[in-house]
Amino acid sequence: MSREPFPPFDTFDLSQLRGLPPREENPEAARAEAVVREELLAVGLTQPDHAAYTSMTRYLFPVTPADRLIPMGLLNDILFYVDDRYSPHRSSLDDTMSPDVVEAMDKAIDALRNGVVAGTALPDSEAISRGFARVHDLLAHRAPPLLRERIATAVEQCLLAMRRPVKDIYVDGIPDPERYTRIRYHDSGMKVEVELADFARGFLLPDEVIRHPVIARARDITVHIGGLMNDLFSYQKEVVRNGQMFNLVPVMQGALNCSPQEAFSAAVRYVNELTAEFEQLAPTASEFAEPCPAGQVAAYLESLADQIAATYNWQFYTSRYKAVDSVVPLLRVDGV
Repeated sequence: MSREPFPPFDTFDLSQLRGLPPREENPEAARAEAVVREELLAVGLTQPDHAAYTSMTRYLFPVTPADRLIPMGLLNDILFYVDDRYSPHRSSLDDTMSPDVVEAMDKAIDALRNGVVAGTALPDSEAISRGFARVHDLLAHRAPPLLRERIATAVEQCLLAMRRPVKDIYVDGIPDPERYTRIRYHDSGMKVEVELADFARGFLLPDEVIRHPVIARARDITVHIGGLMNDLFSYQKEVVRNGQMFNLVPVMQGALNCSPQEAFSAAVRYVNELTAEFEQLAPTASEFAEPCPAGQVAAYLESLADQIAATYNWQFYTSRYKAVDSVVPLLRVDGV
C-alpha cells in the first residue's frame, strides 16, 4: 500500500483541537506514584521512559485519594508497558501479536481476575502476570466484585483488540473509519479508565444506571475521545516514525482520498464534535439519578469530564509525544 510523502512541518495544525480546561493537580499523586514505582520495580516492569507515562493517572483522577490511586496507577502503567512492548507495529495489513504474546496476555488476564501467576515462553510474561496479580490484591480490599469484574473485562477487551490486524478495518481495499473506531474503542485502553470513574470518586454506579442511554453515550464519548485524540498526539511517534497504519489520520486519509494534512484536520474536527456533544449531554444526566444517592450521577459525569480534560492536557505535558523533528509544530521539543 503506497503512502503519500509527508508534507512540510507547518501543515499539521493541532491548535484547533478543543480540550476541557485542566483540573487542579491531585495533591496525593506524588506519594501514590512513588509507591507505584516501587511496585513496578518489585515485579520487574519498568522501562527507561517510565516517567513519560506514569504521570497520566494524576491527570485522569485529580481528586482520588492515594489508597485508590495506587492500584489505578499500577494498572495503567502495566498497560502502558504492554502497549509499548507487545502491541503489534501494524505497519502492514497482517501484522498482529505472536502466539507467545497472545498466551502471555491470556495468562495476565487470569492473574488480574484471580490473582494466579503463571509464566509462559515470553521472557517477561511472569512479571506481567505478577503485576496484574498485585493489582488484583490491591483491589480485593478496596473494590466490590462487580467493579473488579468490570475492570477485568475492560482490560481483557483491550488486550484482545490489540491483536486485531489492520486488514480488519478495510472494506473493499479502503480503510473504514467506523470499523477503525470500533476496534480503537477497546484497543486504546480508555474503556478501563471509564470503568474506574466511579471508583475514583468513592462509589459504584449500578448496572442499570451505566446502561441508561445518556450515561452510556457519555461513557462511549469519553472512550472515543481518549483513543482518537491520542491518535493526533502520537501521529509523529506512530505514523511518521514507525509507519503504522492503525491510526485515525491515515484511516481518514484513505477513506477521504485526501492529503495527510487534510486527514489530520478532519480528525481534529471529529474529535472536537465529540467533545461538544459531551458538553451538551452531561447537564441532562441529573434527570435520571433516582436509583443512586444524591449527587452520584453528577459526580460520575464530573469524573468522565476529568478524563476528557486529562486526555488533552496530559498529552501536551508529557514528553512521550514530543520530538525535535515532529511534523506537528505544537509538539516539537523546542516549541517553535
